[in-house]
Formats: sequence, C-alpha cells, structure tokens
Amino acid sequence: MEFESPYTLERIENPSEDLQTDLWNRLHEFSVSKLGDPCLEKKEFFAILIKEGETLIAASLCYLFFKGLNLQLLWVAEEKRGMDLGTKLLKQIEEEAIRLGATLVFGYSFGFQAPKFYTKLGYEEVGKIPNYPEGQNCYFLCKKISN
Repeated sequence: MEFESPYTLERIENPSEDLQTDLWNRLHEFSVSKLGDPCLEKKEFFAILIKEGETLIAASLCYLFFKGLNLQLLWVAEEKRGMDLGTKLLKQIEEEAIRLGATLVFGYSFGFQAPKFYTKLGYEEVGKIPNYPEGQNCYFLCKKISN
C-alpha cells in the first residue's frame, strides 16, 4: 500500500525494545483516557523464570494492564515436563497477579500445546479460533482471581 505525501510507510523487523515500549505506552495512555478510571493506569511487563543452576528450565512472560494479567507465554523445557514445574510456575504467576492488584489472568494456548493444563487449573475457555494453525485450534483462556 502506498501513501501520498507527506506520509511514508516503514516496516521494521525486530523492533527495538524502546520502540515497542513507546508504542505500548501510546496505546495505554489513549486507552486509559477513554476508560476514565485512574485505577486502570498501572501496567507492568515482567518474566518469571525457573532455573536449575544457571540453566533455564521454565519461564513465563506477563503483561499487566487494566487490572488483568496477560500471560503471554508459559514454557517448560521438554525434558522437565510432567514434574509439576508448569503448575508451580502458573501458581506463582497467579500470586504475582494478585499482588499487583489484578482480578484475572488471561492468555491463549494452541491445541498442540496445553489448553487442558489450564482448564484443569481453573481456567475457562472464553474463545477459540478454529483451524489455526491449520489442523489445530487456538484457545483463549481466562481465570478470575481473588485480591
């Protein structure tokens, strides 16, 4: 798509952390201004890691906004699965969410990943994209938590 002057369109591969932060801040500022509740201003991006010595064996990336914690990813090393590390990590994520004032945790999981892991731990399927990726489904999951 071409834009007429004075606009230009630029594609940036692997955008810098500074650019990502700036864009998220711009969107958050606009969104908070429309919501009209100063309690919704708090946001935080963080990771929780589990290591064995210096080796990373499980990890999560989380983004808190609007009193909800978006669990962007939860990963456990394949050779460490079945040892309750994922459950322990998810419980720690939920505790952190409560500490930060969140009222829910939400994220997604593909059918070939672990949607049943989440539902077993109290998450509810709140949406689904069928046949994405092809031959699979993408499940959106949410759990209300207590403060």
